[in-house]
Amino acid sequence: MYKILTLLAVLLNALSVVFRPLTNWVRQRPRLVFWMGIFRLGLFQFGIGLSLAPITGTLNRVLIDDLGISAAVVALLIALHYFVSPIRAFIGYRSDKSRSLGKWRTPYIVLGVMLTYGGLACAPFSLILLGGHGTISFLPALIICIAIFLAYGAGVSIVETVYLALVSDITPPQERGKVLSVLWMMLILGTVVSAVIVSRLLVNYSHVALIQVMQGSAVWFVVLTVLALWRQEELNPDGSIKSDLKTVRVRLTLWESLRVLSGQQVLKGLFVVIFIATMAFATHDVLLEPYGGQVLGMSVSATMQLTALWGVATITGVGLAAFGLWRKFPPVLLIGLGCAVGLFGFGVISYASDIALVGPFQVGVGLISLGRGLFLVGSVILVMSLTDVSHAGLFLGVWGIVQAMAQGTGTIGGGIVRDLAQYQTGSVVLGYTVVYVGSLTLLLIVLLMLAFRLGRQLRVSEIRMPWAGMEEIPADQLAF
Repeated sequence: MYKILTLLAVLLNALSVVFRPLTNWVRQRPRLVFWMGIFRLGLFQFGIGLSLAPITGTLNRVLIDDLGISAAVVALLIALHYFVSPIRAFIGYRSDKSRSLGKWRTPYIVLGVMLTYGGLACAPFSLILLGGHGTISFLPALIICIAIFLAYGAGVSIVETVYLALVSDITPPQERGKVLSVLWMMLILGTVVSAVIVSRLLVNYSHVALIQVMQGSAVWFVVLTVLALWRQEELNPDGSIKSDLKTVRVRLTLWESLRVLSGQQVLKGLFVVIFIATMAFATHDVLLEPYGGQVLGMSVSATMQLTALWGVATITGVGLAAFGLWRKFPPVLLIGLGCAVGLFGFGVISYASDIALVGPFQVGVGLISLGRGLFLVGSVILVMSLTDVSHAGLFLGVWGIVQAMAQGTGTIGGGIVRDLAQYQTGSVVLGYTVVYVGSLTLLLIVLLMLAFRLGRQLRVSEIRMPWAGMEEIPADQLAF
């Protein structure tokens, strides 16, 4: 043992000598050090994407297609985390109060990570509980699954809210927009990487393999979170936080936010548009992979790759939206373009209802995701441009809640409509097609509202990006 320790000490000393010039070179470049720290922070977002992709890209398909569980039930489980998102306002307020008193935010993050890990690790057991392989009946099994997904949803809401507030604490205001853009891209990148890896691991699919993959992704989420947040907050000897910040902005409570919103007529109209369009985009969230399996005969591995396609197309949409903003395109035009592209995408996947039409189906998925990226950027920038800087965080928080409620409603609504249409017609294909035509119709309604009623009211003379409020954005809801 002594010889091993001696050898290890010599090896570490040799490595320090080798890397000392590189370390000195890095220390002499503060901008590089800053961005290295930001990429370390981004490991948390990468871990979120890595762990959530199997739930939204594989678990839903297996439950609906392989086990024959009602799409409405699966949609309810997947969408539960949207409906607990108002907890963000409460946790954000409590975290801000603690921070303003010199206390740290890390305990809230630990609580969120524990709930998220518990939900992620237990979620794959819904295969056993709902698949009829357990020792309890369906209803008690469903209640247990609801509790699991509620814990996961509450955990994601808590940890994401406090994480973004922590990023705001430690990031200079002038850098905040760039930083949050990088962090969001790492979230999408984590989803794409996870989709590629999981699709290869599940080429020879089995329920046991899926459980192992999902629990492994939960462990990686915890590891990456620890690496990202280790010593980001440090305490003074008296127990207060080491910080250069003089003051901390304490956000309003949820009810205070809604009271302020009640006096903003134009914003209320915008939020109606956002709700309808987001609901339309969300109807396919739980159904695309089962559609690929039941209608097009795609394997579990192949439908998982749709998540990677979704991520790449979404990033492309965001990039095109950024280019449009740089070229002074009005944000409301980006919203309209996103809805138009998404409408066309839903039309394509409605047409692709034969096993020989996998290619057009993938094109349709890409168009929907591209349109969603354009719509998301346009909507959030328009909210920011219609408000003054002092209320940017407030209305971004409300935007997040509207976004979450619409996604949850659309996801569950899509599952219910699919089940009812299939029951009434006896056709699996028509069950899905009715949902996609409904989404297409909702996006058409939004386009008509923008063209004949709200378009002129939502045009802004100046595109403002008050980055100080960006910590209010629920980053995970931009992706899921």
